Amino acid sequence: MNGERPDAADRASLTAVLVRADRAALATFVRENVSRLSESDVLRCLRHPYSGESVVGEVLAAPGLLSSREVRKALALHPATPRAEALRLLEDLPWRDLVDVGREARTPAPVRYSANRRIVEKLPKLSLGEKTALARLADRALVGPLLDGGEVDVLAALLGNPRLVEEDLTAWLLVRNPKETQLVHLASNDRWMARTAVRTAVLLQPNTPRAVALSLLTSSVRPVWERLAMDPSADPLLAACARTLLDGRVSRAD
Repeated sequence: MNGERPDAADRASLTAVLVRADRAALATFVRENVSRLSESDVLRCLRHPYSGESVVGEVLAAPGLLSSREVRKALALHPATPRAEALRLLEDLPWRDLVDVGREARTPAPVRYSANRRIVEKLPKLSLGEKTALARLADRALVGPLLDGGEVDVLAALLGNPRLVEEDLTAWLLVRNPKETQLVHLASNDRWMARTAVRTAVLLQPNTPRAVALSLLTSSVRPVWERLAMDPSADPLLAACARTLLDGRVSRAD
């Protein structure tokens, strides 16, 4: 970084400035001291609630500061960073940083989209452990690409991701090509099988093993039985069981 490392007195002074600063004072402070700020100082300034275009501009104009990956990430995340600059700053960020950019609500949507797109491009080169870690953190935009890899470990991690919503999981089940091992694992997850839409999507998925589908059938609802009973492409045994349920041979309160 530029300049000498600030001592304890300098840090105390910076803290005092940041506590009292409004937007104009912060911008003036950064402009007058940018050449001597440490990485941590710059990050504190960028994360300040009054950090705006002036502060971002001063940091972008100091090439030495951009050698820090943390500073580049903070700038990419910052809503006041010019769009072209933010996109350029994404170019050499690792996937863990791109995840943070992709899920930050304050960051402009095109920047978040680009960050997630770059993660998708990196997926083939990630190890199973990295993809599993990614699945625990990923934004909704990455659900389909992560699940399309077919790894059960990745699915298991994604099922615990608080950003995963019912609509994304059911869309993947209904329009993509999940593997049998993934469907078996999902069917064993009590939390997600308690969701009617997800349970129905697993039941109707052609790749779901017959035994798994039969185990889900009695806990389904009448419209699902009707759909299976009338579907000529449905598994014959599954369709017959659905007709039995419709005939009332198995009593169940809908």
